[in-house]
Amino acid sequence: MIKLVCLTLPYSNYPLERGIEGVARAGYSYVGLGWSHEGEDTLGFDPDGPLVHRTRTLCEKAGLTPVVIGLGSTPARDNAHYLMRRIDVCRALGAEAIQLGGAGGYRRFPDEPLAPEVFQAAHEAYIADMKEAGTYAQERDIILAPKPHTGNTATAKHLARLLPEIDRPSVRACYDPGNVHFYEGISPEDDFPHIADQTCKIIAKDHIGPRAENNFPIPGEGDVDFERIFATAFEAGFDGPVVIERVNGTGGAFTAEEIDIRIQHARENVIDLLNSAGFALDET
Repeated sequence: MIKLVCLTLPYSNYPLERGIEGVARAGYSYVGLGWSHEGEDTLGFDPDGPLVHRTRTLCEKAGLTPVVIGLGSTPARDNAHYLMRRIDVCRALGAEAIQLGGAGGYRRFPDEPLAPEVFQAAHEAYIADMKEAGTYAQERDIILAPKPHTGNTATAKHLARLLPEIDRPSVRACYDPGNVHFYEGISPEDDFPHIADQTCKIIAKDHIGPRAENNFPIPGEGDVDFERIFATAFEAGFDGPVVIERVNGTGGAFTAEEIDIRIQHARENVIDLLNSAGFALDET
């Protein structure tokens, strides 16, 4: 059964408490955590620290179960060390997976790609970090889920090449059709089959317009054909969480109450789309 998760990310301009309250109020049972709120980290890298304790307590009071966390801001060096600390944070929260990107392909998106030798060095460092952290995650039953975000995770084909290089069972693909449409300007519906059978998580992110157009509507109301995405997932035997991440359209400011309404609409749309594809939802 599919867990429908909503990140607190749409409430990043508001306190974490308000984000958790909004996710619960919109009818979700599962939450994604670890993105900044009001410019401040909300989890850190200490599984026994006050940030983790506070976040866990807020979720318990709201009746929400953490499922996924973000990587957070790691220093330029010792990425594997900080990723392993984040794995410990994930376990302390009772979550299942860490969502992360890869080695990015741009100095400044969309017009300044990295020089090939710079990207290659970043790619090799990423592989080494993920091998080390992947072993650590496997021992702790945590999934590391890289998703499309330019560079070596840009598309399903990139992910399909990347996973064998890392070669760790704990590292599995997260597919983000909205990012593929936004960053690459290609059809995610045609791209997704190349990684569907290795996908552990789907981001229900929509996008409107050409490549690099900043417009991420409520999922189901943009250019992404989620009927095809979810049908492909169903055929591949997908059983992981589906995650609501962005609902902010062209990036305008929304009140917390407006975000409440938008993530509720997102939930309704995605449930209808999942049911149409044949999925059953776990909303316990």
